[in-house]
Amino acid sequence: MNASPNRWEVASSVAILALASTSCLLGLFRDGHYAEPAGELLRIHAQDAVVLVIGVPVLAISLLYATRGSVRGRVAWLGSLAFMTYMWTHYAFVVAYNEFFLGYVALFALSTFTLISGSARTDAAALGEAARGALPVRVYAGFLATAAVGLAAMWLSDILPALGAGTLPSAIEQLGAEAAYTYVVDLGVLVPALAISARWLWRERRWGYVFAGALLVFAALVAPVLTAITVVDLYGGIEISAPILVGTIVPPLLGVVFAGTYLAILPSDAS
Repeated sequence: MNASPNRWEVASSVAILALASTSCLLGLFRDGHYAEPAGELLRIHAQDAVVLVIGVPVLAISLLYATRGSVRGRVAWLGSLAFMTYMWTHYAFVVAYNEFFLGYVALFALSTFTLISGSARTDAAALGEAARGALPVRVYAGFLATAAVGLAAMWLSDILPALGAGTLPSAIEQLGAEAAYTYVVDLGVLVPALAISARWLWRERRWGYVFAGALLVFAALVAPVLTAITVVDLYGGIEISAPILVGTIVPPLLGVVFAGTYLAILPSDAS
């Protein structure tokens, strides 16, 4: 299996690590770095803390193992890049303009294109052979499909009644542009990705194994971010509906379990 990132992918990943660490440290410790009001500032600080403490180390460790030819490391590396793409898209499009804006653009671009390159260069046939037989395909595909349906239902249950009533969805009323961004990315990218991966994995297509593993690692990394933001919102007195609260927290936390068991069945060394 071609499990080792090439020189460009390694250099790009190292640049992501350096820029992400710098961004999070500036956000957490530089006074006046963000232009957002106090309530929104706490949410961004929560994201900074999780990216710095969890996202950066996981990307660094998975990159190290991927460069050694580890199949497990490569899948974790791809999932970490998906997480970085998701997070820095938010910073680039939602966070108010500040002096690190070009850093957000660079992080968004590097994460996106390194993920594309790393995915394209993955030997899906070999990874599928490594997982086939050891992975309970129906269980994992069912989880991904349920996550896709649940995520779509969660946001549509907020959007469709508001459209019928001619009002704003509750999330937009409370969070403004950030909620609209989340609708677009989750409904337009994440839901289709989950659904396609579930279908491909159910049919035991080789790329289904690749994308399922990456998405599960992504979900495991998103879980602490969503949990931290939810705690901040509840602490700040923001009312969160039960469907959104459950849908935001439970699937990513289950993703931690599924990601761990998925990675455990993959070989840790080169193959």
